[in-house]
Amino acid sequence: MWTCMKKTVTFSTSKGNVYLYSPFRNQILLCHPVIPILYNEDSEGTNLEEFLKSHTTTGKSVTIINSVRYPSNEARAQLARYRFLKKHNYFRNADSLNLEGKLTALKINENLSKIKQVIFETTEDCNLDCVYCTFSKFYINKERGKREFNFDHARRMLALILSKRTTATELIISFYGGEPLKNFKFIRQIVEFCNSSAYQHLRFKYTMSSNGLLLAKHAGFLAEHKMEVSISLDGDSQGNSFRVLKNNSSSYDLVVKNIDTVKAKYPDYFDKNISFLTVLHNQNSLGSVYSYFKERYNKVPLISSISTLNINEEFKDEFHSTFLEKRRTDSSDSVVMQAMSLNHPGVKEIADVVEKYSGFVFKNYYHVISSKSNGKANKQFVPTATCMPFSMRVFLTADGSILPCEHISRVFEIGKFDDNNIIITPEEIADMYNGFFDKIKTLCRNCLIADHCKECVFNTRVDTDYPECEFFTDEKKFSRELSRTFGLIEQDYPFFQRIVKEAFHEK
Repeated sequence: MWTCMKKTVTFSTSKGNVYLYSPFRNQILLCHPVIPILYNEDSEGTNLEEFLKSHTTTGKSVTIINSVRYPSNEARAQLARYRFLKKHNYFRNADSLNLEGKLTALKINENLSKIKQVIFETTEDCNLDCVYCTFSKFYINKERGKREFNFDHARRMLALILSKRTTATELIISFYGGEPLKNFKFIRQIVEFCNSSAYQHLRFKYTMSSNGLLLAKHAGFLAEHKMEVSISLDGDSQGNSFRVLKNNSSSYDLVVKNIDTVKAKYPDYFDKNISFLTVLHNQNSLGSVYSYFKERYNKVPLISSISTLNINEEFKDEFHSTFLEKRRTDSSDSVVMQAMSLNHPGVKEIADVVEKYSGFVFKNYYHVISSKSNGKANKQFVPTATCMPFSMRVFLTADGSILPCEHISRVFEIGKFDDNNIIITPEEIADMYNGFFDKIKTLCRNCLIADHCKECVFNTRVDTDYPECEFFTDEKKFSRELSRTFGLIEQDYPFFQRIVKEAFHEK
């Protein structure tokens, strides 16, 4: 059953301030240190009047709790406050989510008609040999191939998708690799196909992920079609040292030469359509990459997550020490946090906690007047934060696989295509997803953040006998995370107010 209860969690910060999070009210409150003690005693069935009496000195002027002395009238005032909060359900347990929801074939067909993004693996080939590539020694994957996407296959896939669209909403066409510009002919063919008279009633946006080595060569075409290009660059020469050429030499000078050429020749396009993706590791830092991009290009990089799937056990320790220790940002880099704002992972984390647990961020007016707890109680959900197939995007590979997105292992394909057929079977896709949801939901039922999950089911080793989730959160971990986040808030409250304004206030 799904009736695991979520209890009130209390936590304190490095400054000694004490808070409680009420899952039933979905609110976090600053409270007196005595409140959590009274809550714990009450949970054990202790008579709170007798508890305070037994801890009060003979003169009845001081109450000593956990070796801390409080004026007796202060302790009794906190008992009154505790009873007030209890009366108003701040200590009421909340039901965990009903995770018996199911994906249906009907929903998959509906999603297919509203898909927002089509991503082509333009080519498997790449002109770099990055140390952290998923084809490197750190991962258990097949060797990188050199296949290129067949335009006829792409044309038929796009024609199918476009034929099902029921609205004229924008469709994003994305080019991925390998290095997509190594198959520039394909990119040109797709853009010309989408811009043909047959589809003039539809709106398209074009995006690409690139290592930048061929950027200047094709910049005219990219600028003409306002292609949004995310360039992978990890900062200066040292920071970029893991992004090497096939002969193991640095790619930095060549990439920067291409970028600078485009910036000089197409300044408006560069300012509006070029962005940077950065991986953190032991050769760079948030401070160094922020300073580099701000000073050289007047841009703030996006921090890209490195894949932790299919890690080779032989190199696991080296992988963690090289690439994962920087994922948890140091709370002392307040200058960088303020400069990067919502592009900083730590700032995003603060905004995320405020949105999900403060109880004061509402998506619309309906949520303002309705009870979130009651609204969820009678609704069935599927476990995890997995995007439903075709609801957001689809990734089409050069060798004919259809995948939910570009970050997912090819063992989880949801269709295939070749010279003759496009095979998408909604019933089979639904069965696969529901089987994985059934497998993982036992873990999710005991997770305190299941209703605000951060993980995709395909990242949980759900195809093995023992699924696991790096974001699984019990009460102790939840308390630690809240303590850390509110510690950051307390360091600079004016900056916290700025975060709230930038993240949630209507522009």
